[in-house]
Amino acid sequence: MFSFKSTMFIKVFKYLIITLIIVLVSTSCTKEVDFNQVNNIQLTPVIESSLVFINEPANRFLVNGTEISGLQDSANIDVFNDEFVIDYLEKAEFLFQTTNSINRGFQVQVDMLDDFNQIRHTFSFSSVASPDNSDVVNEHIEVFEGNFLTALKNTTKLVFTLNILSGEPINQSTPGRIILKSKGTFYLNIQP
Repeated sequence: MFSFKSTMFIKVFKYLIITLIIVLVSTSCTKEVDFNQVNNIQLTPVIESSLVFINEPANRFLVNGTEISGLQDSANIDVFNDEFVIDYLEKAEFLFQTTNSINRGFQVQVDMLDDFNQIRHTFSFSSVASPDNSDVVNEHIEVFEGNFLTALKNTTKLVFTLNILSGEPINQSTPGRIILKSKGTFYLNIQP
Protein backbone atom coordinates (compact mmCIF):
# COMPACT_ATOMS: atom_id res chain seq x y z
CA MET A 1 0.00 0.00 0.00
CA PHE A 2 1.20 3.51 -0.84
CA SER A 3 1.80 5.99 1.80
CA PHE A 4 1.36 9.70 1.52
CA LYS A 5 5.13 10.15 1.21
CA SER A 6 5.43 7.72 -1.75
CA THR A 7 2.47 9.29 -3.53
CA MET A 8 4.03 12.69 -3.08
CA PHE A 9 7.36 11.34 -4.37
CA ILE A 10 5.68 9.95 -7.51
CA LYS A 11 3.94 13.29 -8.21
CA VAL A 12 7.18 15.22 -7.76
CA PHE A 13 9.05 12.72 -9.94
CA LYS A 14 6.38 12.95 -12.64
CA TYR A 15 6.52 16.76 -12.71
CA LEU A 16 10.30 16.67 -12.71
CA ILE A 17 10.34 14.36 -15.76
CA ILE A 18 7.80 16.53 -17.62
CA THR A 19 9.77 19.67 -16.81
CA LEU A 20 13.00 18.01 -17.95
CA ILE A 21 11.42 16.99 -21.28
CA ILE A 22 10.09 20.51 -21.86
CA VAL A 23 13.49 22.02 -21.09
CA LEU A 24 15.26 19.58 -23.45
CA VAL A 25 12.84 20.20 -26.28
CA SER A 26 12.92 23.96 -25.97
CA THR A 27 16.71 24.20 -25.71
CA SER A 28 17.65 21.62 -28.31
CA CYS A 29 19.90 22.67 -31.18
CA THR A 30 18.17 24.17 -34.15
CA LYS A 31 19.57 25.60 -37.31
CA GLU A 32 18.59 29.10 -38.29
CA VAL A 33 16.09 29.21 -41.11
CA ASP A 34 17.34 31.10 -44.17
CA PHE A 35 14.28 32.49 -45.91
CA ASN A 36 16.44 33.67 -48.81
CA GLN A 37 16.72 30.03 -49.89
CA VAL A 38 13.41 30.52 -51.66
CA ASN A 39 15.40 32.39 -54.33
CA ASN A 40 17.28 29.15 -55.11
CA ILE A 41 14.19 27.09 -55.83
CA GLN A 42 14.03 25.58 -59.30
CA LEU A 43 10.88 23.79 -60.45
CA THR A 44 11.06 21.55 -63.51
CA PRO A 45 7.56 20.24 -64.21
CA VAL A 46 6.83 18.08 -67.25
CA ILE A 47 3.38 18.49 -68.77
CA GLU A 48 1.77 16.20 -71.34
CA SER A 49 -1.17 17.14 -73.51
CA SER A 50 -3.05 15.65 -76.44
CA LEU A 51 -2.57 17.61 -79.67
CA VAL A 52 -4.66 16.02 -82.41
CA PHE A 53 -6.76 12.95 -83.13
CA ILE A 54 -7.82 12.04 -86.67
CA ASN A 55 -9.65 8.79 -87.51
CA GLU A 56 -10.68 8.41 -91.15
CA PRO A 57 -11.95 5.37 -93.10
CA ALA A 58 -10.44 4.63 -96.51
CA ASN A 59 -13.54 5.85 -98.38
CA ARG A 60 -13.08 9.31 -96.80
CA PHE A 61 -10.47 9.82 -99.56
CA LEU A 62 -13.28 9.81 -102.15
CA VAL A 63 -15.29 12.82 -103.26
CA ASN A 64 -18.18 12.06 -105.63
CA GLY A 65 -16.60 8.67 -106.34
CA THR A 66 -13.21 10.17 -107.29
CA GLU A 67 -10.10 9.61 -105.19
CA ILE A 68 -8.59 12.75 -103.67
CA SER A 69 -4.91 13.11 -102.87
CA GLY A 70 -5.27 14.09 -99.25
CA LEU A 71 -7.15 15.48 -96.28
CA GLN A 72 -6.30 18.49 -94.20
CA ASP A 73 -7.25 19.59 -90.69
CA SER A 74 -6.07 22.48 -88.55
CA ALA A 75 -6.10 23.59 -84.93
CA ASN A 76 -5.75 27.13 -83.65
CA ILE A 77 -3.57 27.36 -80.57
CA ASP A 78 -2.44 30.33 -78.57
CA VAL A 79 -0.80 28.66 -75.59
CA PHE A 80 2.73 28.76 -77.05
CA ASN A 81 2.89 32.54 -77.18
CA ASP A 82 1.67 32.98 -73.59
CA GLU A 83 4.19 34.96 -71.50
CA PHE A 84 4.55 32.11 -68.98
CA VAL A 85 5.37 29.62 -71.75
CA ILE A 86 7.75 32.04 -73.45
CA ASP A 87 9.62 32.58 -70.18
CA TYR A 88 9.79 29.02 -68.85
CA LEU A 89 9.41 26.48 -71.68
CA GLU A 90 12.82 24.88 -72.19
CA LYS A 91 12.03 21.99 -74.50
CA ALA A 92 9.07 20.31 -76.17
CA GLU A 93 8.57 16.95 -77.84
CA PHE A 94 5.68 16.01 -80.10
CA LEU A 95 4.97 12.30 -80.48
CA PHE A 96 2.89 11.39 -83.53
CA GLN A 97 1.51 7.89 -83.95
CA THR A 98 -0.25 6.60 -87.05
CA THR A 99 -2.20 3.38 -87.21
CA ASN A 100 -2.84 2.43 -90.82
CA SER A 101 -4.97 -0.53 -91.95
CA ILE A 102 -5.39 0.71 -95.55
CA ASN A 103 -3.37 -0.91 -98.34
CA ARG A 104 -1.91 2.52 -99.18
CA GLY A 105 0.88 4.48 -97.59
CA PHE A 106 0.50 8.04 -96.34
CA GLN A 107 2.72 11.06 -95.96
CA VAL A 108 1.80 13.18 -92.94
CA GLN A 109 2.83 16.82 -93.04
CA VAL A 110 2.63 19.20 -90.08
CA ASP A 111 2.89 22.94 -90.71
CA MET A 112 3.25 25.37 -87.83
CA LEU A 113 1.97 28.85 -88.68
CA ASP A 114 2.20 32.21 -86.91
CA ASP A 115 -0.42 34.99 -86.63
CA PHE A 116 0.27 36.02 -90.25
CA ASN A 117 -0.14 32.44 -91.59
CA GLN A 118 3.60 32.28 -92.27
CA ILE A 119 5.17 28.84 -91.80
CA ARG A 120 7.45 28.90 -88.76
CA HIS A 121 8.35 25.21 -88.90
CA THR A 122 7.29 22.22 -90.97
CA PHE A 123 8.04 18.52 -90.90
CA SER A 124 6.69 15.31 -92.37
CA PHE A 125 6.82 11.56 -91.80
CA SER A 126 5.48 8.42 -93.44
CA SER A 127 2.87 5.85 -92.53
CA VAL A 128 3.48 2.61 -94.43
CA ALA A 129 0.76 0.66 -96.24
CA SER A 130 -0.95 -2.36 -94.71
CA PRO A 131 -1.09 -5.08 -97.41
CA ASP A 132 -3.35 -7.36 -95.33
CA ASN A 133 -5.45 -4.59 -93.70
CA SER A 134 -4.03 -5.27 -90.24
CA ASP A 135 -2.97 -2.31 -88.09
CA VAL A 136 0.50 -1.01 -88.92
CA VAL A 137 1.76 1.44 -86.31
CA ASN A 138 4.40 4.09 -87.03
CA GLU A 139 5.75 6.74 -84.67
CA HIS A 140 7.57 9.99 -85.19
CA ILE A 141 9.03 12.31 -82.53
CA GLU A 142 9.74 15.96 -83.30
CA VAL A 143 11.94 17.71 -80.70
CA PHE A 144 11.85 21.48 -80.20
CA GLU A 145 14.96 23.12 -78.73
CA GLY A 146 16.94 26.23 -79.65
CA ASN A 147 15.66 27.86 -82.87
CA PHE A 148 12.99 25.18 -83.27
CA LEU A 149 11.69 26.07 -79.80
CA THR A 150 11.54 29.74 -80.82
CA ALA A 151 9.50 28.73 -83.88
CA LEU A 152 7.15 26.73 -81.63
CA LYS A 153 6.66 29.70 -79.30
CA ASN A 154 5.59 31.79 -82.32
CA THR A 155 3.09 29.17 -83.52
CA THR A 156 -0.62 29.97 -83.35
CA LYS A 157 -1.95 27.35 -85.78
CA LEU A 158 -1.11 23.73 -86.59
CA VAL A 159 -2.09 22.35 -90.00
CA PHE A 160 -2.14 18.56 -90.49
CA THR A 161 -2.19 17.13 -94.01
CA LEU A 162 -2.64 13.41 -94.79
CA ASN A 163 -1.45 12.77 -98.35
CA ILE A 164 -2.24 9.36 -99.76
CA LEU A 165 0.61 7.74 -101.70
CA SER A 166 0.24 5.90 -105.00
CA GLY A 167 -1.16 2.40 -105.10
CA GLU A 168 -4.32 0.44 -105.76
CA PRO A 169 -7.26 2.86 -106.30
CA ILE A 170 -9.65 3.44 -103.42
CA ASN A 171 -13.38 2.86 -103.83
CA GLN A 172 -16.43 2.86 -101.51
CA SER A 173 -15.71 -0.69 -100.30
CA THR A 174 -11.95 -0.33 -99.71
CA PRO A 175 -11.32 -1.65 -96.19
CA GLY A 176 -9.26 -0.02 -93.48
CA ARG A 177 -8.70 3.33 -91.85
CA ILE A 178 -5.92 5.74 -90.97
CA ILE A 179 -5.65 7.04 -87.40
CA LEU A 180 -3.35 9.89 -86.42
CA LYS A 181 -2.95 10.81 -82.79
CA SER A 182 -0.36 12.90 -81.08
CA LYS A 183 0.70 14.27 -77.75
CA GLY A 184 3.01 17.03 -76.67
CA THR A 185 5.44 16.78 -73.77
CA PHE A 186 6.51 20.15 -72.44
CA TYR A 187 9.55 20.63 -70.21
CA LEU A 188 9.43 23.75 -68.05
CA ASN A 189 12.19 25.31 -65.94
CA ILE A 190 10.71 27.78 -63.45
CA GLN A 191 13.10 29.92 -61.44
CA PRO A 192 12.31 33.06 -59.44
